[in-house]
Amino acid sequence: MVEFAITVAFGLALYWLFILRPGRLDFWRFVAKHPDAAYDHFKSNNCWKVFEDRRPKNYRSIVPKSEWAGPFRITVPKLGGKLVYVFGRKPDFGRSQDDFLDKFARRPQTEKGEL
Repeated sequence: MVEFAITVAFGLALYWLFILRPGRLDFWRFVAKHPDAAYDHFKSNNCWKVFEDRRPKNYRSIVPKSEWAGPFRITVPKLGGKLVYVFGRKPDFGRSQDDFLDKFARRPQTEKGEL
């Protein structure tokens, strides 16, 4: 019985980690490898909100938790290694993640070139 409970708990944890948690692991792994391209993508799409210095004290009035997922944090080399905070508007940012991956990560190796 204990083994069953542990297995169920582990399964639920994995389900939460990969399915329910905001953001997708494949997307954020790609962002970690290509933060400059990701930063440009975030800035060019209005379903993302980027705070470049630090989150303001009233950031939840700007990005309410019920409407925005995050904060996600990335270090952007072209900004001098600055840590930025990124929020994605629910549910729009999922489509934007797909668009970014389609544009860069899912192209065949011979077509990718430099990001």
